[in-house]
Amino acid sequence: MPSLSASAYVVLGLLESGPATPYALDREIQRSVGHFWDFPRSQIYAEAARLVRRGLVTEEREAAGRRRRTLALTRAGRDTLAAWLTGPAEAATDVRDEGLLRLYFQQDAASDGEGVRRLAQAQVAAHRAKLAEYEAILVWAGAGDSAGVGPRFETPQAAALAFGMRFEELAVEFWTEVAEGGAGVVDPRGRGR
Repeated sequence: MPSLSASAYVVLGLLESGPATPYALDREIQRSVGHFWDFPRSQIYAEAARLVRRGLVTEEREAAGRRRRTLALTRAGRDTLAAWLTGPAEAATDVRDEGLLRLYFQQDAASDGEGVRRLAQAQVAAHRAKLAEYEAILVWAGAGDSAGVGPRFETPQAAALAFGMRFEELAVEFWTEVAEGGAGVVDPRGRGR
């Protein structure tokens, strides 16, 4: 069987908890993996249809009313998910950051650098906001508190949250450095080298 996309594995992974409608999957994505995996709502329907055709997911539709679709894993779907979870992760992180893309194409760095500073300040604010969102999730989940107690690594989900928080901290540090000194002062190998 040809390999599946990572988005297909998101659907399989979420259905492992039990049957769900595409709407319920979307809500779960938005409050969980959607923080680190971009997953447009329309893709849920497309992935679900592909997984049904492959026999990895079943679909039942209400006979009347809203005719909602309920998706459930098949045994083959569970086996496929298990094989993926225990197999090697061969792909490196794919960084798709609009702020970095805009930074790359800035033309005013050689002049006064005001465009770079404005961009960097906006990115600092955006990454601080995302970090605050992660910290709120941490408090809500009971894995830490606002006094600085970090996440307990009792679950893989807490470890994923820790990665997100560390990433946002790094982004705030990077963009602060750009805002304060301009893009030309950032050492590509990191601070202190």
